[in-house]
Amino acid sequence: MSPDAQLAARAARVGAAAALAVGRDRLDVAAKGGPVDLVTAADRAAEGAIAGLLRDERPEEGIVGEEGSRAAGARRWVVDGLDGTFNYVSGIPQWCTALALAAGDDVLAAAVCDPLRDELFVAARGEGARLDGRALAVRAGRTLAEAAVATFLRQDKAADRGALLAALVDAAGIVRTGGAGTLELAWVAAGRVDGWAQPNVDPWDWLPGRLLVEEAGGTTAVLDGEPRWHLAGAAGLVDELARWARGLAPSR
Repeated sequence: MSPDAQLAARAARVGAAAALAVGRDRLDVAAKGGPVDLVTAADRAAEGAIAGLLRDERPEEGIVGEEGSRAAGARRWVVDGLDGTFNYVSGIPQWCTALALAAGDDVLAAAVCDPLRDELFVAARGEGARLDGRALAVRAGRTLAEAAVATFLRQDKAADRGALLAALVDAAGIVRTGGAGTLELAWVAAGRVDGWAQPNVDPWDWLPGRLLVEEAGGTTAVLDGEPRWHLAGAAGLVDELARWARGLAPSR
């Protein structure tokens, strides 16, 4: 794949290794925006390792990290050293390291590493998406009533979470809530989950998986409004999810 995608893949593996190297007795867990929005020494170690690699190899490019790494540049690396921190702290084996290279509104390359399953998802714009070298394709042909849809409704991400979840449960065939949104976007690209619908998503939780889904033949959408829904999946399913989300708008 492209040099950008190759660098993203190496950086994701470096970050995942750094997260794993932090002992569970040294996590130094703290809350950020809310009581379940956590940060640990593993998050900081992973982001630091990725940022260090990127600064060494691409000093002219920018960095935007969830835990505060910043560097200016026309092209920018958006970094999530550890997505699924609550799972990591709880000993749930579902988390990942992710990053994407963006230029303006476009995403050029991305990688998502799931070190516990030894899986590396990589995509480059116009070159497809791959899992450990194997081409990926989204699962198509299912209606919303037949589909498995992943979501994430933390208290600081959307008001009326109960109503939103109830509405999605009523509309979708199955709702998945695994707690690592980027990893679930990678699973959409791999055809393991049909769709993805989450409100008010930060760029580091969206851009890496967005490119994977698009390069696996899927579609993504961001709907204006409150909440600001981020959707991914096969084109027909995203259209149906968009109609569903717009139907929840107070003005409707």
